[in-house]
Amino acid sequence: MFRSATCALILAVIAVPVVSAADTQPIQRSARITVDLQQPGEPVPAGLYGIFMEEINQGIDGGIYAELVRNRSFEEGVLPPGMKLVTKDNGELRMELQKLPDGVPEEKWDMPWPWFMNCGWDPGRELVGWSLKKQGAATGEIELTEANPMNAASSRSLRMRIDTGDGSDAAVSLINEGYWGIPLVKGRLYDLTFHLRPGTFQGRLVATLQAMDGAVLGQHDVGVVQAGNQWKKFTARIAATGDNPQGRLVLTFQGRGDLQIDWISLFPPTWKGRPNGLRPDLAQLLADLKPDFIRYPGGCYAQGLSWEQAPDWRKMVCDPVERPGMWGYWKYRSTDGFGYHEFLQFCEDIGADAMYVVFCGMTVHPENNMPLDEIGPVIQQTLDAIEYAIGPVDSKWGRVRARMGHPEPFPLKYVQIGNEHPPAIYGDYYVKFREAIKAKYPDLTVVMSMYWSGLNHGAIARAGDENIDIVDEHAYRAAGWVRNHFDYFDRYPRTPWKVYVGEYAAHSQNGDWNAAMDDSVFLMMMERNGDLVRMASYAPLLCNVNFRNWGVNLIEFDAARSFAHASYYVQKMFNENRPDVNLATSQDELPKPDPNSPLLAGQFGLGSWHTHSQFKDLKIYDAEGGLVYSDGFDALDGWQPVCGQWSVSNGVLRQSDQAIGPSMILLDKPELQTGKVTVQARRVEGREGFLMFFHTHGIQRYMFCNYGAAGNRHLAIQGRPADGTNLTGGRATDRGIDLDRWYEISLEVTKDSARMYLDGELVSESRVERLNSLFSQAGYDRARNEVVIKTTNYHAQPVIAEIELAGAERVAATGRHIVIESASPSDQNTLDQPLRIVPAEKRLENCGRKFTVTLPPYSVNLLRVPAE
Repeated sequence: MFRSATCALILAVIAVPVVSAADTQPIQRSARITVDLQQPGEPVPAGLYGIFMEEINQGIDGGIYAELVRNRSFEEGVLPPGMKLVTKDNGELRMELQKLPDGVPEEKWDMPWPWFMNCGWDPGRELVGWSLKKQGAATGEIELTEANPMNAASSRSLRMRIDTGDGSDAAVSLINEGYWGIPLVKGRLYDLTFHLRPGTFQGRLVATLQAMDGAVLGQHDVGVVQAGNQWKKFTARIAATGDNPQGRLVLTFQGRGDLQIDWISLFPPTWKGRPNGLRPDLAQLLADLKPDFIRYPGGCYAQGLSWEQAPDWRKMVCDPVERPGMWGYWKYRSTDGFGYHEFLQFCEDIGADAMYVVFCGMTVHPENNMPLDEIGPVIQQTLDAIEYAIGPVDSKWGRVRARMGHPEPFPLKYVQIGNEHPPAIYGDYYVKFREAIKAKYPDLTVVMSMYWSGLNHGAIARAGDENIDIVDEHAYRAAGWVRNHFDYFDRYPRTPWKVYVGEYAAHSQNGDWNAAMDDSVFLMMMERNGDLVRMASYAPLLCNVNFRNWGVNLIEFDAARSFAHASYYVQKMFNENRPDVNLATSQDELPKPDPNSPLLAGQFGLGSWHTHSQFKDLKIYDAEGGLVYSDGFDALDGWQPVCGQWSVSNGVLRQSDQAIGPSMILLDKPELQTGKVTVQARRVEGREGFLMFFHTHGIQRYMFCNYGAAGNRHLAIQGRPADGTNLTGGRATDRGIDLDRWYEISLEVTKDSARMYLDGELVSESRVERLNSLFSQAGYDRARNEVVIKTTNYHAQPVIAEIELAGAERVAATGRHIVIESASPSDQNTLDQPLRIVPAEKRLENCGRKFTVTLPPYSVNLLRVPAE
């Protein structure tokens, strides 16, 4: 019997592939990259590289917007207008629309996939960020109230009942822990603002900055508060006397009575010192990208759940205390402290053009659209937004802009109509907006939204090519997609309109080096199709590590620290080294892969997931049907138990540990390359069924047939293929595995496919394709008379590349080689290792019409060579 108590440790030590002597020989890789200076291609657009700012992942509130107090105006629990709360059968509260337009059948009222996932409602959120502490003999309580609102934007405030008696040690403290901590830095000044309606309260109030253990790291004595029924604003500047990344704001009361408090704000020093400004480290990371434009505010945020809940920029061009905020689709409320005005100001500050995405009368619910003949006021709201940004100072909204401190126009250049609307009728809405905008502002570029992947051909047909400036295609791609789609934009139909890739990202883990290499290839694809793709912006941009709505993001942070993922540095390097025009580029690589090599070769094994399972009568056949191995399970000879409790008895292989998931036992020989495996299997007890492992290459790389996946609901091929390959298919059959029944399970493997059977019935199949592993594209920088070559090497080995600059008359002897690399595709930057993957530069020697350069394993390379 074999028994394992620590599955992960055993896997790491034992689950290694059988490696032949030939496999240990290092692979010598080489390539020839030819760049023809006499064949210029399409220009690389000057406005290609932008960024997209949306309130998602607590990226603005709790992120780049420097406000440190969470839920500062106690509005977090306000239900969005146009929505109602419904208790579902499982007891959960969810938001649903109060109504839909006439003619929409009631069965379509539920929020459809995927938007329904953001309609959950947590009633405990209303006081998120806040808590009450009572000291000594004090009594106190808090509750939200709609009585005596502070102003028209405030629908509720916090009522406090306080009685600290006569004891000097008695106190009641209102505590805010910020967005997972308030970072305190010794010597830093913090600006505190709050509004108080004393009511019957009389007593003292002290504001302190504290560590989580209560140590005071800054204090301001507000003094005696007298009873009264008028709201009063209090301000103070508090100097921190110590460092603490997880601080909190504490307002401590001593006295008696009931009071109301609202709009409690704490700001650290901001980027460029602007009031109501931005967190310096995050703002500087964005400024350092030198983006050509900024898209704002969405994304789904711009659509709204209901008509009434959609963003209204007019509520954002006033004192922040007068902004009501809004429920922001991504399951939390936005203060709109970083609003339309602040967006425009930030664009100006970093030298970027502005793209404003407007609500177009269509919400995230595909059926919840305003009647087309009633969208006049929404169009006017868009025209007013444009006037606020670029209208003359004597216009209605130009005067408001001047009152906000900015009489000069802002750099608004683009207006996008809605976001990701699937109905074809969106084309009619777009045309109405475009006609109105172009009639008054003919120089603005009007962007037509597409769906979240690919084109909305129905909407394009309804709008007509002649009415479209540019379309916004979104491109969230799985890891590896770009490697076999390098010609995606080459094959794109050319029409009068252009393409803006408004949201793109390769998805691998949480944004690892593999994703960044994919993004580098995608950027090459867009650069070399500059006649078509004019603009692009990665998404999402910002993510608080404590609140992740989206898996892959460009920049992450907590309360005190921040880091940029490797894709950030790839985009920054490409943007800083953008050529003016593409040059014809070709490459040839050696050794070439064997087209007949089995892509799914590897060790075979058996296992289960939290299940006592049994196996018998194993047979393995080669591709011609010849029997190459059989096992009646008289002993464990020839098997590597990796994880679980394995034994044999009476010709049956047993795995009896239900606490292990997955259990695994691997066959030493033969390696399964192509052929067929059959075995009898039985589920004795436990949560799921049984597993057949194949293509096993260690703990991180294996495929498996999962009989009884997801709590014994599905049959499917799952797992991760080897580096340099991509898996497709793997459809699941909805079926479970019965207890105490012997099944025949079988697997057929070809050089590039796997088929899974249950009792002779095909239940799942997958294919694997070899991925290209070297990509190159070159251009010419006319201002510097330099050839710019960008090349990405996915290989685990270095590539010795011979560069030929065909048609060059003069080539300098030296150039520059900027490289971003990492030891493994799964590496990534983190809060603890923020600079693990960053660019490094070295001198490029011995340049000429032909020269050689080494491209490191897993690297993105940029070569600059002076040449004419």
